[in-house]
Amino acid sequence: MAKSDPQPTFIEYQDGQPQGKKPIGAQVAHEPDWVERFLEDRELRPSTKKTYTRQLRQFQRWLTGKGWPDITEQDLTNYKTYLKTTPKANSLDETLSPASINQALASIQSFFKWLTAKRFIQYNPALSLEKVTDAPSQVKDLDVSIIQTLEEVLPFRGERYHRDRALFELLKHGLRANEVADRNVGDYDNCSITIQGAKWGSDGIVPLSAQACQALDSYLGWSLSEGFDTSTEAPLFISLSNRNRGQRMGYKGVYNCIKDLAELAELKETIHPHQLRHTFGTQLILEGMNPEFVRRLMRIKSMNVFGRYTKRALEIKAKESFYDTLQASKSGLFGAVSE
Repeated sequence: MAKSDPQPTFIEYQDGQPQGKKPIGAQVAHEPDWVERFLEDRELRPSTKKTYTRQLRQFQRWLTGKGWPDITEQDLTNYKTYLKTTPKANSLDETLSPASINQALASIQSFFKWLTAKRFIQYNPALSLEKVTDAPSQVKDLDVSIIQTLEEVLPFRGERYHRDRALFELLKHGLRANEVADRNVGDYDNCSITIQGAKWGSDGIVPLSAQACQALDSYLGWSLSEGFDTSTEAPLFISLSNRNRGQRMGYKGVYNCIKDLAELAELKETIHPHQLRHTFGTQLILEGMNPEFVRRLMRIKSMNVFGRYTKRALEIKAKESFYDTLQASKSGLFGAVSE
C-alpha cells in the first residue's frame, strides 16, 4: 500500500539561522549583578566598599529573590522594621543601634539613587525612606580619675603589662579599638602613629605624647627580647594567650583588655575602649584646644558626628565663658556694674 505524502514543514530563515529555534551555542540571558556594577562604578575606599557590600548583600538576602525593579516603598519600610528588631552581633539582649540602622539605610539609598541615575529602574522607592531617630546622647567620656585608676592597675597585668600599657596609651589618643588591632609595627615612627584603612576613610597621622612613645618603645623592646617578630610588617599588638600566642590581637582582644582592667580596678560601671576616644576629644576641648584642631586629630569629617564627641565639653566651656563674661561685663545688662 502506497504511503501518503509527508506533510511539508516550512522553516523561516533569517541571517542564516532558523527562526523559532535557539541558535547553536546561544546563552540564556541573566540579569546583571547590579550590586557589583554599583561598587565598580563608585570611587570607594576599601573599607567603605566593604561596608556597602555587607549592607547591600544583607538586604538582597532579606528580599529572598525579589528583583530590584520590583522593590516598593513598603518593602523598604518593612526592612527598616526588621533592622530595628535585629540583635547586635554577639548579643541576644541588645538590638542594632540607630547609627547602625541608619548606616544600612544610607547604603540602600545610595544604591537606589545610582540605579535610577543609570535608568536601570524608573522610580526610586528610597526617596521617602527616613532614617531612624537617634536616642538622646548620653555622657560617654570618662572622668580623668577613672583613667588614672585604670592605669594604676596596669602593673598587675603580669606578662601583659608592657603590651597593655602601650595599647592603653593609643586608646587614650583617640584611636578606635579596631584601629589599634590593625596597626603594624611600621605604623609607629617614634613620635606618631599612622592610621590606614580606617572607618569612613578617616585615615591620618596621630601625634603621640612622650608618655605614649615611652610605653610603645618599652613594649617593642620587651617583644624583641621575648623573640617576637618586630619587623615593619609584623602586627604591633599580639595575643599572649596559649592558643594564639604571637598572632595579631583582634578587636575582641582589645575590648577584653579594657574590660579586664576595669574588673581589676573593681569599677562598678561598664568600661569599653570607645569611651577613651570620647574622653580624648572632650578633654582636649576642656583644656582649651581649638575644636577644629581636635576634629582633625580625631580624623572626623562630619561636624554632626564630631558633635557627639564634644557636646559635653562645649557645654561646660560655654558655661565657664558665660560666668567669665559676667564678671567682665560693663553694660549693666546682667546686674550692677562693679567699680
